[in-house]
Amino acid sequence: MHRPNLNDLPPNERTLLASLIQQYTTPDIIDMHWNAVLSGVHNDPAGFLSFHRNYIGGLEAFLLEQGYPQLVPLPAWNPAEPIPEEFNIPNTGPERLRNLNPNVSFSPKFDQENLINYATVEELGEALMIRHNLVHARIGGVMNNLRRVPVAPIFWVFHSFIDDIWWDWQRVTVVVPSVIGLSLADATSMLGNFGFRTMMTANLYTSPWIQIKHQKPAPLTLSPRGTIVELYY
Repeated sequence: MHRPNLNDLPPNERTLLASLIQQYTTPDIIDMHWNAVLSGVHNDPAGFLSFHRNYIGGLEAFLLEQGYPQLVPLPAWNPAEPIPEEFNIPNTGPERLRNLNPNVSFSPKFDQENLINYATVEELGEALMIRHNLVHARIGGVMNNLRRVPVAPIFWVFHSFIDDIWWDWQRVTVVVPSVIGLSLADATSMLGNFGFRTMMTANLYTSPWIQIKHQKPAPLTLSPRGTIVELYY
């Protein structure tokens, strides 16, 4: 299952989603991203992916609380396509988006059939960060300002796109033994025996398809030892 493509939504749904994202992006939410930047998230490929998945999860929880389940999972914006006009926010002042058509393709390097080339989440994250940074730079305005970037609704759906790539990678590389019903200690021990590192994450995610412990993937290869597995509770 993939997130829906932002550009495939009808204009009225894009307008609604952009408005809801603006409601959600309070100063505290903006600071959450900035504090993560200061802690070095953008210099840690695995942490970069994990933090932004968690960050998106908070928005998804908000959308459900507001009564918009049709917008969860959060749609994804592919930067090979133009930014739709409804997401041209902000469009005035010094923070305005400067370029609505960054024209940055993640294909074929990050197509599903090629993700097997990344042996670890760190390798994948490092490669994604390079292309990710190019998108931010080409759009410009607030998208090139780490302190304030979450105020742009396109930021959120772009990171949904990044997260979809990570999810695809997990599906084709990670064999995760079932830990449903086990205690935290037993689950951590079992995963360790299979060569995984565990990371505790609060249960912010409302979409079962991104909860690893609920997946039964049909992978192409065994996971490299040391792959991070997030445990939800």
